Amino acid sequence: MRIGQVPLDMGSLDEVLACIERFVATGRGGRVVTPDVEQIVRAERDAPLREALATAELSLAGGTALVRAARVLGESLPEPGARWLTALAGLARARAWRVLVVSDQPGLAEWTACALRDRYGLLAVGVAAPGVPEDGRGPGVERLMDGLALTRPDLVLVSMATPKQELFCQSAAASLHSAVVVGTGRALESLLDRPWAPRHRRTLWASVLAPVRWLRRSLAFLRVLAASRR
Repeated sequence: MRIGQVPLDMGSLDEVLACIERFVATGRGGRVVTPDVEQIVRAERDAPLREALATAELSLAGGTALVRAARVLGESLPEPGARWLTALAGLARARAWRVLVVSDQPGLAEWTACALRDRYGLLAVGVAAPGVPEDGRGPGVERLMDGLALTRPDLVLVSMATPKQELFCQSAAASLHSAVVVGTGRALESLLDRPWAPRHRRTLWASVLAPVRWLRRSLAFLRVLAASRR
């Protein structure tokens, strides 16, 4: 189905996991994106983001808002990322996949990799990537990819801000040909045994503006949803 400019795959959790397993087993690799309301809205005017979302092998709902929106349109979507990432970690353990975790938040990738090793017995490595530019490309990213390739990952979990995450995943999938690259967003934190506390807290001004931005984004999403119903 499609909400606005963004396609979304329908199906069950078992079908999602079977697709990812097939991508890894065949060595073809691929990308899994998890668009949320913010990405749906941004894709209306952001061509590179729209292209990154449209060309992924799997596009799964990144939040419960999209699952509810799909019901309004008469369709059914798999559960959002926070609910299937733990099942994906279980599949990775059963298949002995090498897992790489990349995040632009210092500490998050390392903590998540540690949780994957402790809770799931996975061979997991965490890599902090705070210097990735907004377009997900550049000499620094190329050097980072060279280092990531040395780990020969089967599964790469990426948590970054939008649209950096989606564009970085494009670059990663092109460089790590046989790996499945998953843009997880905040859902990555569901793999931790306790809530993640970022080192840098929002300023007072950012906290004041947050409800305004939320309202504007929600109204924009409702307009996109209304257009999709037509």
